[in-house]
Amino acid sequence: MEKKKLIGIKCKSKFFVLEFVSETYGGYRSIKSLIVNGKRPVRTFHPEWCTVDNEPKIVQTIVKQPSINHRYELIDKTMESSKIPLILKIEDALEEIGCERFWKEKYKMYESLYKFCSDARPDILEDIEFDYETIMEVTEIREYGEIAYDVQKTQWKHDGLKTLTEHDVHHQLIDQIIFPDILLPSKSCSLTSKQSFDIVRQYIKQHINYEVATITSDYDFCFTVKKKIRLSEEEEYIVDINQWNNRKPKLEKRYHKFREIECFNMAPKVYQNYKVIQGFRGNNQEDLKNNIDDYCRMVIELINEPIADCPNCKGTGVILNKLEF
Repeated sequence: MEKKKLIGIKCKSKFFVLEFVSETYGGYRSIKSLIVNGKRPVRTFHPEWCTVDNEPKIVQTIVKQPSINHRYELIDKTMESSKIPLILKIEDALEEIGCERFWKEKYKMYESLYKFCSDARPDILEDIEFDYETIMEVTEIREYGEIAYDVQKTQWKHDGLKTLTEHDVHHQLIDQIIFPDILLPSKSCSLTSKQSFDIVRQYIKQHINYEVATITSDYDFCFTVKKKIRLSEEEEYIVDINQWNNRKPKLEKRYHKFREIECFNMAPKVYQNYKVIQGFRGNNQEDLKNNIDDYCRMVIELINEPIADCPNCKGTGVILNKLEF
């Protein structure tokens, strides 16, 4: 068996260990199927890394042993007789023809009365040659909460949604070079402007109160929300309800109850006069998620806050704090 190389990260009370596959095959894999210092490694939140109590001194693999005493036994033991024995040895019951085995003529009629049996042997532990290297020492390695945000799968709404997760988070190249992937969630990270745009866009669409606001532009390159400001007095207007069907004009009196004013807009990159949303950043994965959540909550609170014209000044003006990025 080829000599293995194990790498580990030493923490205050334990070791995080991973197997380094030989240069012939490359890559890493878990030691979860091995026995280290007489114990099974404990699985962690990371699918590949495991923990052990001490630096690996003895590494063993579990080798399954083939079963023995292959035979056929009567299913119903009460049927035992001189012609139907309780146990049939394989060589007595079967004969080989070419590469296949068939029941011998003597017992062929009794085939359905028997079941195949064997005795299992316990697995054995086989020592593995290995080299071990502690590649880093840290105080602790902690698990961070998952990141999960709904975003549109494509630019077309009918394609539905997908989930943006921690696997979509970006890390600095130098961190990716220096630190193992199990430590990356504790390092500074970010999302692109497009990812951030997609998150905020979908969040607003899922939480907007359409009684007080409306989405007037909803594209993958720009997004606009306007406030519905309730008028102090309804405004009368006339509409021709037959204007689109080439019939004689038919006028109908209607009333405006709201006027609209833009309160929020964004774009993932430069487009007309839209504000370009900056990609979210965080000192670690948890900080990144908190920044996303705080921003989304702030935006939706602004959008969903009801506003009405002052009945005294008859809507001469409305003070509205537009959101700045």
